[in-house]
Amino acid sequence: MGNVLHDKRPSWSKFIAYREPVIKKSTSPDVVVLSSSTDSILTPNPAFVTCDDAAAFLHESLQGQRGAEFSGFILKNEEGHFFCATEVMYDDESADAQKEPNFALAVSVNVNGELEVPGGYTLEARLLSHADNVRGLEVSIAEWSQRKLFFSFSDLFEVMTQRRNFSRCYVSGSDGGLISYTSKDSEFEQELSRQLGRKPDGGLQSFESLYEGGAVPGSILILLAVAAGEVVTVVPGNLWRIRGKLKASWRKDILQQNPPIGLMPVCGPILKDAREVARYLHTKMQKLSSTQQQVGIVLKHKTQEVFVVNLPVASDYATFNREALFPKDHQGNPMLPETFRVHGFYHSMNPVPVNRLPSTDVELYKNFFSPADMRVGLGRVAVAPHHRLFLCTPDGAVLRFAKPESEKAMVLRVKLELYTDGQQDIEQKIMKGDISPRAFVDWVAAAGVLGGLYTSKVWPRAGRVSVSDTVVAVDPEAMQ
Repeated sequence: MGNVLHDKRPSWSKFIAYREPVIKKSTSPDVVVLSSSTDSILTPNPAFVTCDDAAAFLHESLQGQRGAEFSGFILKNEEGHFFCATEVMYDDESADAQKEPNFALAVSVNVNGELEVPGGYTLEARLLSHADNVRGLEVSIAEWSQRKLFFSFSDLFEVMTQRRNFSRCYVSGSDGGLISYTSKDSEFEQELSRQLGRKPDGGLQSFESLYEGGAVPGSILILLAVAAGEVVTVVPGNLWRIRGKLKASWRKDILQQNPPIGLMPVCGPILKDAREVARYLHTKMQKLSSTQQQVGIVLKHKTQEVFVVNLPVASDYATFNREALFPKDHQGNPMLPETFRVHGFYHSMNPVPVNRLPSTDVELYKNFFSPADMRVGLGRVAVAPHHRLFLCTPDGAVLRFAKPESEKAMVLRVKLELYTDGQQDIEQKIMKGDISPRAFVDWVAAAGVLGGLYTSKVWPRAGRVSVSDTVVAVDPEAMQ
């Protein structure tokens, strides 16, 4: 039995002859629906700096329905920010087909097959996920993986045709990967689009018929798409394992162990202040494993009070730097998004082994900068004093260290640099009880501005953490 793929054209094509829908501006006011997306602490319709960032957010929102049919859109407002939008059908059969995720914006498809976009927005891209269908008996597992995790004929045709409504399309794969196709308006692409469209009567053309029957391998469609436009892996999955552009050599490329970074990292939504940054970090970190340290960078716009946070990566904080995230220029220096600068570094904590815990203030010690991480952080702010250090504690708090006082910060850094037999002196003294965890917190609070941005059981109050009225240390010489 040959491989027969599910017809992935929009469901409204059942009611009209297949053609590209026409975009109309909606005259009705937007109906705000509470978001069921992955970051409930954000507004129902968060804004993003790039189209890829918005698509990655929508893709992540589909975690609970991988392998199901979904169609959403990415819109752009007049300020150049990007937003996710769901698709609303006006036919009874599909009225309840898509219940999640719901965003405050929606692109409506009316009975005439026209796309209606809310006023003040333009349509930038469509994002699709496709149902996992039964693999044909004659189709290998490798072939089937390629087919179900790549664009369908109709996906590509909708972007390639000169009558298109948008020039980019995303496919959210059931393996967790996200890829995009962007039109380049090449002559080859225009010729290929003629072979991807349906016949006037809605029937398959010979190329698609052979493909669906298994006579044409999926790799052929991949190569044609790579030659016609730009295919990019936005979020890696099981098949498309490396972020960046797909090339004709994609089979060999996905086996690379340490490929060069070709794209800016995926970032979260636009955040307006430090508290929004903290809430976002809290939400992200609470979903990740506590057994592996997670790190990342907070970026701030050069002229506006706008922040974005790159998605956390599993890495040791001590060895993490911007080279792990950003592409390099011709001189080998990491590049940042054009209008942003580094605002600070954030990280979670490695679990403290039981045999390394102090005898007092255990929870405080487990939910504060470790001496080792503080040593690294102070090294960063010594080079760039305007940088902030954000810590996401195991119990959910978000702490920030900023504006180091040069003399006190230097003194603390010198103490943290002292090692005996390969072990940090301060850490050993805390473990033995020679220095209390509270005293260590006081040292950090005195060296700069230490604050709680997101509260928890250990850190119940937001705001600046002041030095204790009475600093207690078992060993008085340890405070010198």
